[in-house]
Amino acid sequence: MPVAHTQHHVEKRLSPRELREPEAVARLRSEAALLARLSGRGVTPRLVASGEDALGPWHRVERVLAPTLAERYARAEGPLETSWIERAVHAAFAALAALHEAADARGPLRAVHADLSPANVAVDDAAARAVLLDLDLAWWRDGPDWRGGAFRGTIAYVAPEVARGERPTPASDLFALAATLLHGVTGAAPRVGTSFAALLAAAAEAPLLDEAARGRLAAKGPRPRRARGVPRPRSPAATGLRAGGARGRRRPRPARAARRLTGAARTCARSGPCPRPEIRSGSAPIRSPSTPVRIRIPSPAP
Repeated sequence: MPVAHTQHHVEKRLSPRELREPEAVARLRSEAALLARLSGRGVTPRLVASGEDALGPWHRVERVLAPTLAERYARAEGPLETSWIERAVHAAFAALAALHEAADARGPLRAVHADLSPANVAVDDAAARAVLLDLDLAWWRDGPDWRGGAFRGTIAYVAPEVARGERPTPASDLFALAATLLHGVTGAAPRVGTSFAALLAAAAEAPLLDEAARGRLAAKGPRPRRARGVPRPRSPAATGLRAGGARGRRRPRPARAARRLTGAARTCARSGPCPRPEIRSGSAPIRSPSTPVRIRIPSPAP
């Protein structure tokens, strides 16, 4: 999907191949319509204009000047600074809660981002504001039904139920956001593997962290404070870093997930860099989607 950047705007269009795909055309139109309803809330880019011409549908949004988490992770080459990631956690969960709770004159939009990853979350330098980018895979009240077909999303951060082909929900958004922020805590992507098929199998069936690793990362000190002016997330969906059943019903609520992530950041800061997660089957890397998988975090070197 071609994207043109200028000093102030970002314009999104379709490639000639995508113009021949009805689903791609519907996704771009749906994204523009959703952005129009979300503009002014400050948690997505503001829609400037949209329309259709001889080259197909297009829309233009204000350029978000804040770096994405992907850019920050690439520059850091390791865990982000603890106090910054603590503030970013609360800002990001607040932005996602605002998306999930958005409504217009007709009622709730029932919006689900469906592709949260470091590339799709921008956070300012003060970590006081987060903006959610690229809603072309979003599910919402007036959007098309995307069920069926190939997997869509970012496999390293996707919730298990979505990897299994189920419809994204607010719970799966919160899982993906927690996984995205965990990357900043540990300094490594939460899922790595030798092939897409292996990663998809792991995403669908294995916990993001094994029980021992989750216990270490969940260790926390005093309850972290919210950044000034950032409301506590109020989305009713549940999240966490475990499979938690078909819809993630056993995941903790957003505020608790935020506390666990900020606590994990403090734990890593006290004990040194957190170990890199590895996807394993027994003692060998996974090589086949049919191989039973688990995610193991090696113990830190003494």
